[in-house]
Amino acid sequence: MVIQVDIKGAVAEVTPIGDLTASTADELKDQITALQDQKIKHILLNMWGIHFIDSTGLNLCIETHKKFLNQNGLIVFFSPGEAVAKVLKMTGAFQKLIMAADREEGIQRLYEAGN
Repeated sequence: MVIQVDIKGAVAEVTPIGDLTASTADELKDQITALQDQKIKHILLNMWGIHFIDSTGLNLCIETHKKFLNQNGLIVFFSPGEAVAKVLKMTGAFQKLIMAADREEGIQRLYEAGN
């Protein structure tokens, strides 16, 4: 998995490219933890590059979402591809996560939350 990161103030845009599975989830988790250690409060997670997501990847998304909420931050997931969006909807994760159709909507979600 390749992970691209763009930091602007207290917000990081993270773009993982590849499959988000049991064999790659720790890479993304480690990157997000490193960003939190750098005092990044919010993450926009661009999902366009995730081609496949399994239960480990779903669990990582949900647990990361909860962790950010508990620390008064947000993680907004945006631009999932058709296959990933289908999995998110079928599993109910779409309702548990803060989702946006695209980057602009993701930024708007952060703004609406007062951050």
